[in-house]
Amino acid sequence: MKYRETDDDKKLRRKFKASMDHAYLHRLGVAQGTFRGLSTFALPMAYPITAIAGKNGSGKSSVLALACCAYHNGDDGFKLPRRALPYYTFKDFFIRHRDDPPQRQVRIDYLIAYNQWKPSPRIPSGIGVGLQSRHKKAKGRWNDYADRVEKNVIYLGIERVVPHFERSQSRSYSSVFRDVPAKGWEENVAKAVGHILGKNYTKFRYVHHAKYSLPVVECDGVVYSGFHMGAGESALFEIFSTIYECGESSLIVIDEIELGLHTHAQRKFMDCLKALCRSMHIQIICTTHSRDILAELPPDARFFLERIAGKTRLTPNISPDFAFSKMAHVNSHEVTIFVEDDVAAALLNAALPAVIRTRVAVIAVGSASAIARQLAAAYMRKESKYCLAVFDGDQRKQAASNLAHSRNMAESPGKDFDDWINRRFLYLPGDTWTESWIMEKSRASLEVLAIALAATEGEIANIIEYAVQAGKHSEFVEMERHLGLPRTACLQHFSHTVATELPTEFDTLRLEISTVLDG
Repeated sequence: MKYRETDDDKKLRRKFKASMDHAYLHRLGVAQGTFRGLSTFALPMAYPITAIAGKNGSGKSSVLALACCAYHNGDDGFKLPRRALPYYTFKDFFIRHRDDPPQRQVRIDYLIAYNQWKPSPRIPSGIGVGLQSRHKKAKGRWNDYADRVEKNVIYLGIERVVPHFERSQSRSYSSVFRDVPAKGWEENVAKAVGHILGKNYTKFRYVHHAKYSLPVVECDGVVYSGFHMGAGESALFEIFSTIYECGESSLIVIDEIELGLHTHAQRKFMDCLKALCRSMHIQIICTTHSRDILAELPPDARFFLERIAGKTRLTPNISPDFAFSKMAHVNSHEVTIFVEDDVAAALLNAALPAVIRTRVAVIAVGSASAIARQLAAAYMRKESKYCLAVFDGDQRKQAASNLAHSRNMAESPGKDFDDWINRRFLYLPGDTWTESWIMEKSRASLEVLAIALAATEGEIANIIEYAVQAGKHSEFVEMERHLGLPRTACLQHFSHTVATELPTEFDTLRLEISTVLDG
């Protein structure tokens, strides 16, 4: 299902792109050399929350560490209780054992939107998106950390989900934790965690001893401490308390953001984080293995990180289902068919006979450009399993552009590349986006649809008009309102009807796929 971008999403994106007052990180990447398994790559950021998915060992945690090292801080900057310094250096994350290979020459680039750059020909006013680089020679040191833009940065690793009863320090200090003066944000934290978990916290505070703390809450008249909290509950109190104490315009970096939370809580969690991005101007960069986390973010906030032929490959705008299928490594089919979204997948599956459907995997990857990237990746991996691309009908006119995009992603394509790609380009019927084509063709099948959906032909005709007026990619969301059925059910009914009533429209597609399977 396509992500439905809200007005709040648009406001967040506009503010993130335009503001120079909060030192937002707009891009990071390895510009030269390799670093902890990461080859050259660039991670662009156009939204205040960025989620990076990928298999274990793909380099996600290394990317988070690079983000933490983008900024410096003054002596009065925020630091976590058990940290010595209010900023991070590469030594905080990249510790070398004697058996580890030495770090070769490398350069890390950052683009930061900032209002206090030293005036230069590129940024004469000192206000703009500027380049900041960290570099290291093969046997040298990193260049001066103190030259970095200053900003509060907090890294929250997976140790946050270790229950307090398993933490040796918490157990040792259980009898000596004491109250400290309230910070003023405790009520906000209690409301946020309560909203996510569906609980009514009437009181929340931290008790402290030395550098260690323990949450204590009152919920439904019962008072209990972190020793009696689940891992997710305790972690949420730590995350939100840290954000509020760290303050406005901070960068919050979270490893495996979904840990300890069930799927409904994950969705509520992302809603709360978006609200904090609006009110506190914070930026969040996280890793995840969760389909639900990705589904709560707009496409340009989702990335998939992997290694292909020894090189780092970052796929933007990835769909949650495709990211999950790549991590699950489901591989029992004969042919992989990439389509743009779940509407294209539903229509194609409806048009294919069972004898073909059982032998292929139809995967929605998010966009036409994402399809082009996946074909390039398959070419580079020299995969033995065949793959095809079935674009929406409106992409016929963009064939040259999609081929060029694939070629650019392949970096050093062979002489056979263009032919290899072109043989895999297929199209759904029509010359417009898939929802529009389905709506247009459904007008000729009102009787069939009326019987299937228990409505009159006139009602179905009106509903189709409402759907068309809803705008591009919103057709089936609007239909859901008028039919009283889930969007997926509406999509299945209309796709099946059109495919059944107009079988010849799909003859070319079926023939091409059958030829690949049986050739």
